[in-house]
Amino acid sequence: MRDAARMDEGSGGRPARVPASVRRRRWLLGGVAAAVLVSVAGLGAASLVKSPQQAAADAGPPPASVITAAVESRQLTQKVVSRGTVSPTRSIDVVPVASGKLVVSKPPLKVGTRVRAGDVVSVVSGRPIITLQGKVPTYRDLREGMKGDDVLQVQRALSAIGYGISDRAGVYGVSTQAAVKRLYEDRGFDPVQERLVPEPGPAQKKPRKTTVLPSGEILFVPAFPARVTKVKAKLGAVVDGPVLVLAAGRLRVRGLLTKTDRKLIDKGDKVSILDETTGKEYPGKVVSIGAYVANDDGQGHPLVVMPTGNVSDTLSGQEVRLTIASASTDGKVLTVPLSAIFATADGSTRVVVLSADGTRARVEVTTGAQADGFVEVTGQGLAEGDRVVVSEDGAGP
Repeated sequence: MRDAARMDEGSGGRPARVPASVRRRRWLLGGVAAAVLVSVAGLGAASLVKSPQQAAADAGPPPASVITAAVESRQLTQKVVSRGTVSPTRSIDVVPVASGKLVVSKPPLKVGTRVRAGDVVSVVSGRPIITLQGKVPTYRDLREGMKGDDVLQVQRALSAIGYGISDRAGVYGVSTQAAVKRLYEDRGFDPVQERLVPEPGPAQKKPRKTTVLPSGEILFVPAFPARVTKVKAKLGAVVDGPVLVLAAGRLRVRGLLTKTDRKLIDKGDKVSILDETTGKEYPGKVVSIGAYVANDDGQGHPLVVMPTGNVSDTLSGQEVRLTIASASTDGKVLTVPLSAIFATADGSTRVVVLSADGTRARVEVTTGAQADGFVEVTGQGLAEGDRVVVSEDGAGP
């Protein structure tokens, strides 16, 4: 071909004539190349053209994907959420006791007022009702020379708020009367006094005044601080019952536990007490759990929670949320995610175990404690490390 393309020197620089056989070979190669190009183009066009069936298949969902989780051995810690009502350790009615017409003669204390030993909680017909610390209510007026445990309780209560007494314990003597007199005068009231006339004798003594402690003017409260929870009589009202109600002692929370939750809670468990109005939390602990009851207040095991720190007095009477943390399993147990559990038509509970070669087996299990999205399971042939189906394309096992 190089020779055919070479210039013929005797032709004046014109190209030499190409033989016919060479021209035929060129046309043949060009035709083959064109055929190849047409075939490639046809294949490309065929890939863009789909049958209706193929188009529908391509538009369908992708093959289902299987999500699994391992069977794990762990200790489950359960958090039980319940509700309760805050109430005082003891509720005390403030009832004036006196003869004649009883009228509230001074504006009563407001609900929520904090009461301490020695405070005047009410004034009825010009006479005070004064709080002192003690467990036994008054039952008699105390006069000079009286003896007894009630006198001893008065002496101890007066000493606790700073009134010194030198009388013999349990004897309502001169120094005890002096302390009572100062108690009234310090609060702006006249003490009740009476004239004592000595009995006739060789050494005649002059009459003198003694101080009486009226039973209706002293209110013994077992524990302080106390709080006013109810006001039942306004200024000027004629009294025929309690004028106030006090909440005495520390606040506590009472609630009910279901039978299921009772199995998870023990005395001494830590509790978080949430005031849902303010969002503030208080620490506490379970102090008692009673036997199952069913009455007008509800059904369940009576629960008492005692705060372990200071609690706002405003919580008294409010409903709060209790979150109780307790270990629900003794040691480690086999667990699976809750989403791996499903029920069958016969009422049994099962999981699907996926083997390494992709085969599946339904294993019947018994469930136990639940916590943090996991559930305790026991089942024949189920072992730690097995893979259970949690979700298949988001549709469950």
